[in-house]
Amino acid sequence: MQSRTGARWEEFLGRLDRRLVSLGLVLFTLPPLVGKWVLPLTASSPSRALQAAVEAIPPEKLVFISSDWDAGTQAESRPQLTAIVRHLLKQKRKFVLFSVNSPTGPQIAQTTVEKAIKEEDLTEEQWKYGRDWANLGYKVANTPWIRTLSRSIQEAMKEDWQNTPISELEILKGVDRWGPDGQVAMLIDVTGSATIEYWYAYLTPTKVKLGLACTGVMAPEQYPYLDSGQLSGMLTGMKGAAEYFELIGAPSPELRVTMAGQSFAHLYIVLLILLGNVPIFLGWWQRRQR
Repeated sequence: MQSRTGARWEEFLGRLDRRLVSLGLVLFTLPPLVGKWVLPLTASSPSRALQAAVEAIPPEKLVFISSDWDAGTQAESRPQLTAIVRHLLKQKRKFVLFSVNSPTGPQIAQTTVEKAIKEEDLTEEQWKYGRDWANLGYKVANTPWIRTLSRSIQEAMKEDWQNTPISELEILKGVDRWGPDGQVAMLIDVTGSATIEYWYAYLTPTKVKLGLACTGVMAPEQYPYLDSGQLSGMLTGMKGAAEYFELIGAPSPELRVTMAGQSFAHLYIVLLILLGNVPIFLGWWQRRQR
């Protein structure tokens, strides 16, 4: 039988206005954000694996980035893409962008890359569009097109995001195949949806390396692919982006502060869970006293 004290606690929690719970979250996370607190950050093994996979790419090979996110996940996806691009710039690895999920993806990715190039103190001539990187725009990811892409990049990709034929882009001359025997060594999917499933299905047979930068809620489903080796590395949400900035030697002060706020939010949720279990704890304790 439930104790009287436990019943009172349960009644109190049941009457608690949910707006107060939301207000508590704001008040709990505000101090680290306003005070710019920084907590220790240790890179996880999936982030380290992605860094190692990128650095193992031969200098003459290309990296393709499928930028499959839009404004809805930009808090997680934009810093992920920025960190990956800055790593490629530091490694002097040429890369090509495209999108199969959002028509607005190419513009958002273009802006993000241009900002990353400036952050690395590179001029437009030092890292030139068409020679060192390209943006092939939005492609409709139907099954016939993806099958074509897995067989022949030149056949699937005809022009860039501003309708320039890829034959006029120096970076893509002679680029047609994936994997160790081809010209593209790795594809990294920066995504807010399940687009990585396309690449598992159609690019795994080519033996090209696959990397993933996904939202936090998507990550748990991807660990089997990491364990099997189908996925070479992964960034998980904002945390993964913050870790990657640390790994490439360009820590982001903004992300460090944001991660402190996120940690306090998680602590607040844990406290709420404990509070919700108080009646159970009280009932257990009173039974022990009898």
